[in-house]
Amino acid sequence: MQINDIIKIIFWMQILPCLAYCAYAKGNMYPLDSKYIKYEELNDNLDKIVQINPDLAQKRIIGFSSVEYLPIYALQLGNKNASEAILIIGQHHGEEVIGVNIAFTLAEILLNGYSKNIKQQHLLQRYQIWIVPTLNPEGFRIVSSGILKTKRKNNRDTDNNKKLDLRTDGVDLNRNYPVFWDLDPETDTNSPFYKGSEPASENETKAIVELAQNHNFVLAIFLHSSISGAYNEHIYLPARINNSELFQKNLALARTYADATKKDYLKGNYEVFEGSTSEVGNARNFFFHRMKTPAFLVEIGGKNKRGQSIIHPPNKTLIKIVDKNVNALLSVFYKLDN
Repeated sequence: MQINDIIKIIFWMQILPCLAYCAYAKGNMYPLDSKYIKYEELNDNLDKIVQINPDLAQKRIIGFSSVEYLPIYALQLGNKNASEAILIIGQHHGEEVIGVNIAFTLAEILLNGYSKNIKQQHLLQRYQIWIVPTLNPEGFRIVSSGILKTKRKNNRDTDNNKKLDLRTDGVDLNRNYPVFWDLDPETDTNSPFYKGSEPASENETKAIVELAQNHNFVLAIFLHSSISGAYNEHIYLPARINNSELFQKNLALARTYADATKKDYLKGNYEVFEGSTSEVGNARNFFFHRMKTPAFLVEIGGKNKRGQSIIHPPNKTLIKIVDKNVNALLSVFYKLDN
């Protein structure tokens, strides 16, 4: 190898990481921009929302995280005596932070609109609306604090080396539910999709299972944002598609969300994926197959013309994304209410 070739190799070894960072920075921002809710703000922000209308909003702690014992907060909105409930979970994966902002904004709009919007008033009279901003406070703490931008799992020491390896340790909470868990081949503890040692091994998952068992949920929606870009701006239904009445209702609600939501950077609206989806222990499979509840997952993250996944956009774009997804959620609620 000649000296010029060596120089070229050294140059590209130095420049490629910079190019990768610049590519990320063009569409994404990390540390997160100022409008993102941070972990340390959760409790105060929840208290502020409750104060909008204390008669219609309560802050709940539905459980504690598996390792750091952080509280898993929920907002219970509406009629506490209602026989039917709706569930929104803003975040399962630590890096997928947009859903946290959507969850808070949804609660604010519902409570602020109660006295002047007949549709919202009827929703809060007919249903209990449970909003869990983050089911993964451990991962959310890491990402929102600026420590690591791609922390997906919780902080379980899954390789049992007596220390936390932030990039590899943890359980993927959205593969830990007690449904189809045995069908999931992901047993590598270092994998970002590691399903855990057994079904509902994690406190976070247990908290949702218990919540589901204690309330009659008639709809459950889970917000995500794929860092890979492979799934962005799609809505995913439970596995094992069929023509049952329950599935057709589920499909209609998912289509309502898609029809109400334009893509961030490309033409067209969100799309409902109607092919086969994963038979793993995820939340939508658990609610649909175990609880007989219409349920779907929304991949919020955008994808620009370069094919780049945008899941940490700057403030201006974040606000637009939050607003249109809140409007989509309300559209689904209204359809359910008819």
